[in-house]
Amino acid sequence: EILITNKNIILFIILITITATSFAQMKVFLRYTPEGSEALPTITYFGKKKITDKFHLAIYTLVTKKFSEALVGFTYAPKQWIKIGLSSGIENSAATPVGYRFGSSLWLKKDKNSLFSIFEKGDGKDNFFYKTTYKHKISERIHLGLVAWRFFGLGPLALYNIEKTDSTLWITPLYDFEFEVARVVLGTTIKF
Repeated sequence: EILITNKNIILFIILITITATSFAQMKVFLRYTPEGSEALPTITYFGKKKITDKFHLAIYTLVTKKFSEALVGFTYAPKQWIKIGLSSGIENSAATPVGYRFGSSLWLKKDKNSLFSIFEKGDGKDNFFYKTTYKHKISERIHLGLVAWRFFGLGPLALYNIEKTDSTLWITPLYDFEFEVARVVLGTTIKF
């Protein structure tokens, strides 16, 4: 059962409306584990709208079977190679009612290398999330890298860009040291 309520749908529509005519991307991915090969369908949406050359309004939403969140914030880019973001919003899970969520992000880029890191904190001691992705551009179509992703694991990352559809296919075999389990995540990112 996906946690979709009328309030979440209305918020999602408002956020998409705000970001219309700006940059947006959607990710859909599946997580497989050896003990059950259960797929975890996940849909994320990220959008941003330019306010000034250095400031953007940023919107992020995520929906899974057991968790959903919506964050709104700002990114600041003092130089072309760095972006810093802060956001706040709401979360909802099968275990807890609607609560608060705060997020921060850092993006760095130099030549063919980029690093993107996010950290989120929700209500409760163990209610936090992080993801750091390093990518190296091998060619226009191929990127290789590493990812550290809470609830997923640590491991290599391979991405393949499909220019005709402005999308990317990616795969990452991971080992989760927190839960001591191997996983494989396969996904696609679509820009629009």
